[in-house]
Amino acid sequence: MNTFFAKNWFKLAIGAVLIAMIASFAYKLWFTNGVQDERLKAMKQAPSFQLQDLDGKTVSSKEMDGKVRLVYFFYSFCPDVCMPTSFLLSQVQDSLKQKGLLGTKAEIVSITVDPKRDTPEVLKEFGSRFESKPVPGGWTFLRGDEAKTHKLAEEFGIMVIKEKNGDFSHSNAILLVDSKGMLRNYYDAGNPELDADYIVKDVVTLSKGK
Repeated sequence: MNTFFAKNWFKLAIGAVLIAMIASFAYKLWFTNGVQDERLKAMKQAPSFQLQDLDGKTVSSKEMDGKVRLVYFFYSFCPDVCMPTSFLLSQVQDSLKQKGLLGTKAEIVSITVDPKRDTPEVLKEFGSRFESKPVPGGWTFLRGDEAKTHKLAEEFGIMVIKEKNGDFSHSNAILLVDSKGMLRNYYDAGNPELDADYIVKDVVTLSKGK
């Protein structure tokens, strides 16, 4: 037995390396085509809505079909999470612009949960901090009746609670909706490892009809 290994150790070593490489490739293939696809698997039909844009025009979710959407429930008076998350969305916006997808195959939708304070004028000023060069149909800010907006957030899976001081506690998540209106993913915006590239990669994948 020792003589066999002595004579064939090089062939055995090469064989072991090849087996390890094949196993590694198989794992990566399973991970990218299995787990990743599972992560972006359609969850449910996203709830439909009709809200007003900052010019008072009624905007229907149906009008957005054909584009991948990133939906974010926020309010401009938010003392903590909304500003950094909106900044993250601005980075996503810039990347989608560079790829020629923003406004054509992808859209960002920010819906206020505080329409009484978030007037069109307030939201225009808020949006101007992030939209250096607005793209038509690229990043849309929407508002509507407070109770209906909170119900819509709940239907999306977002918790909204009005506090005694007039502020709101809410789930800080970005929702990914595909071009057919199917909810595909929730991004925990509080995750420090979440970055624009990670989100953009998913948007690009879905913009190809996957």
